[in-house]
Amino acid sequence: MNPYFIAGTVLAVVFAFGAGHWQGDTAGQAKVQAQWDKEKAKQMAEYAENMRIAREKEQALQVGANNLREEKDREIRNITARSTALANSLRDRPDRPTTESSTVSGAAATCSGATGAQLARGDAIFLAGYSADAAALKAALDQCVKQYQSLSRQ
Repeated sequence: MNPYFIAGTVLAVVFAFGAGHWQGDTAGQAKVQAQWDKEKAKQMAEYAENMRIAREKEQALQVGANNLREEKDREIRNITARSTALANSLRDRPDRPTTESSTVSGAAATCSGATGAQLARGDAIFLAGYSADAAALKAALDQCVKQYQSLSRQ
């Protein structure tokens, strides 16, 4: 056999193998890249859908929170109006009588009534304001509890 023929055949086989390997590797890379791009697009679509659902849920929760806050604000305005009307009606009451004795026992001895009708103006206005503050705090607490319960149901 001719040595050039053998060398040429070996070179042809090596070249064919190298070209085939290169083409196969390039095609394999393209196939893997296409699969990766397809998977990445699927993940992005799922992410976008999950974000849309989360935004809708967040908006619904915000609407509920706004409704609860408006209800609380309405209740506090009502409480404030009633407290103001009560305080205005109490302005005609007499002040606390002054006593010569500044001791507690002397002041307690002069206290003759135990109902709201006998309260002095300052005491009655204080108690009306105090009860309005307590009612406003209760309204705020109720709003907080309702909002927490609506969130815990989600």
